[in-house]
Amino acid sequence: MSLAVVVITKSGLKVGALLASELGADLHLREKISNVNTAVYFENLKEHTKRIFNRYNGLLFVMSLGIVNRVIAPLMKSKYTDPAVVTIDEVGRYVISTLSGHEGGANELAYLVSSITGADPVVTTATEANRTYTLGVGCRRAEKKEKVIDAIQKACKEAGIDPSEIRCLSSAWIKRDEEAIIEAAGELNLYIRFIPKWMIDLYYRRHPEAERSEFVFNKIGVYGVAEPCAVLSGRNTELVLCKKHDGVKVAIAREGLFSNKDISSL
Repeated sequence: MSLAVVVITKSGLKVGALLASELGADLHLREKISNVNTAVYFENLKEHTKRIFNRYNGLLFVMSLGIVNRVIAPLMKSKYTDPAVVTIDEVGRYVISTLSGHEGGANELAYLVSSITGADPVVTTATEANRTYTLGVGCRRAEKKEKVIDAIQKACKEAGIDPSEIRCLSSAWIKRDEEAIIEAAGELNLYIRFIPKWMIDLYYRRHPEAERSEFVFNKIGVYGVAEPCAVLSGRNTELVLCKKHDGVKVAIAREGLFSNKDISSL
């Protein structure tokens, strides 16, 4: 997937440069904000976006959503042919799937960016928005995909939910190359997110009551994977279940959303 990261301010350069490096993307910078030798420079964002819109499979804009909407609006033709577009704010707080979420892969790209920066992925397509559970998974190195899937299915059954109600599968940063987890997510048709170490560290500092494993800490430097990843992958989450099945740890969390509340008395 050919990608371009577009940055227009010095304050957005740190996030933009990190994404370009991690994703193997071309870095496009507005003139005078830096002197990166490998970057492509431009003067006018609107004209430059017009030039590159159909050159890449995906465009990552590090700027406000309003700016992105204005520059891509005249260029949009079809969700089947337009590139994936995501928007990241300058400090990496949010990554928003902006255009071609399903067909173009912007939703998946948003989760990929979140795995790198820790940004909250904002995915508003109806299929994903109506899923209110998040899943955290931890396993041994070189675990079998079938064992991971079996553990997830057993955990879902115990929690009284269907895997189709899960919005994303998450694991720790150190599992980004774990084939069993990646393949399990693909087979279950789940977006995948990897939580950075600093977020898991912060989770355990804020939750002294959370289950901790000295064994896991000695192995990877954090006290656990499944629980913090499930909780951190959603909004206002509450842990529903955290159990180990045949060596695979699975945690399920439920988001506390307005749509879940009883508003009959309002």
